[in-house]
Amino acid sequence: MKGLIFIGDRHCLAAKMERGSLDSQRIFPNSEEGRREFERYLDDMKDATFGMLADFVEEDYRIERVPHLGWRDRKPFHEKKLNQYYRHTPFRNVLVQGREGKSDRILFSALTNPNLILPWIESMAKRQIALSGIASVAMLSEKLVGKIHASHFLLLSFQNGTGLRQSFFLNGSLNFSRLTLVRPEDDPAAILQIESERLYKYLHALNLLPGNGALQVSILCGIEQRKLFGAVLGDTSSIHYVFLDLKDAAKRIGFRGKFAGSDALPLFLHLLGRGVNQYGSEEHTHTHDLRQWQYAAYALSASLVIGGLSLAGIDVSRAVSLHGHAVMLNARADAAMTRYRELVPPDSGPDSPQKMKAAVLVAEKVESAFPPPRKLFAEMSRTLDAFPGIRINRFSWQVAKHPESVKAVSGEIGFDRDLLEKGPNYLVIFMEGEIFPFAGNYRQANETVDRFCGVLEKEGMRVAKIGLPLDLNPDAGLVKRSGQSGERAAFSIRAVWKVGS
Repeated sequence: MKGLIFIGDRHCLAAKMERGSLDSQRIFPNSEEGRREFERYLDDMKDATFGMLADFVEEDYRIERVPHLGWRDRKPFHEKKLNQYYRHTPFRNVLVQGREGKSDRILFSALTNPNLILPWIESMAKRQIALSGIASVAMLSEKLVGKIHASHFLLLSFQNGTGLRQSFFLNGSLNFSRLTLVRPEDDPAAILQIESERLYKYLHALNLLPGNGALQVSILCGIEQRKLFGAVLGDTSSIHYVFLDLKDAAKRIGFRGKFAGSDALPLFLHLLGRGVNQYGSEEHTHTHDLRQWQYAAYALSASLVIGGLSLAGIDVSRAVSLHGHAVMLNARADAAMTRYRELVPPDSGPDSPQKMKAAVLVAEKVESAFPPPRKLFAEMSRTLDAFPGIRINRFSWQVAKHPESVKAVSGEIGFDRDLLEKGPNYLVIFMEGEIFPFAGNYRQANETVDRFCGVLEKEGMRVAKIGLPLDLNPDAGLVKRSGQSGERAAFSIRAVWKVGS
């Protein structure tokens, strides 16, 4: 189960993420009684994994441009800077926003008042509730600005329980953010106007705005609030207002829940549900990380069991295959014995000339149908002596009554009773080799293979070229280039040799 927690100045909100929407929302006051209620809530959520979202005034940002460092030096430097700026809080983050020449643009940020968030985390730690990460509304705002095409703009959003979050973006990256607390009785349109003008003056004083350019203020709100805000907020030479519909923003990020007025908090909670972690240290996410390791161990154990069963299945398959080979060999022996009995008269004695003649005939027939490999190897060896540049890598053969039916030698042991019948048998030979050493001359390699096949044909074989070092078939694609390292002039041929009658 995935849970989400939002912590603001006034209260803590907990919800469940179900199919892209927020369900079962609970609010706990920021007090001792509220935290006790929160702990009782956690007692029923032992198996849940929570993400935590914070929105505080006490969040600080510092932009620095530092020389680009290698990965070994980068982390110690970042830790040194964090200790320099935010020594008294564990909730801190480093974000490399991009590179400018030989320098990196880095955003250092932190939740500077840890006491606002630690009590809630401690309540979770007591019950070993998994915390996947901690993020802030300001840092998640970057995931909502992809459709805003402006070099500099201000993004404003209301979050129930805190107030108006104002995040300034420069060239698409967060530069700084501030929170203005809003009470239920305050007029949101008036606050928008006051804060926009105040921030414009501040940014202009820092020379973060073009000399004559207006500041674009993008406001996340609902359709009804847009009409109210539009009636109050008017464009000036300094500020240009743009209204962003919450439903359009929700559609872009896949959120299917509902909104209450201009409350943008559901959007940020949905983004948090994607597993974001910006401020959580290893100590805070220890239970979650341990649980992930357990899940990984379970998955590994399951894969090992499945692998063992697969290997067992392979062994059974091999046993069945070997049993089939034994049956085929017995069939060969039975066929030879049947042929022997057909040639031997029933009334002949143990040492009769008829039995001796029959044995000789059977032996000759078997040798004719199944020629011994040494004879084949001797013939091929004499032929290869004339071609020292040819190296044979694979050599296989099969005896067949009908050679045209043999397309490849599979390695399976089989028996065809037709081989003992009258008529010639054929030895189908498959050879795979290469020209070695090979200097990149494909034409010469093809000619060598052609001459080798010609010699085999003179010795009474029918030879077919399956593959040449350079395929000259008009349907083949020419992909080889002479002179590349690692080139091989490989070829394969098929030869048919008449061995008996």
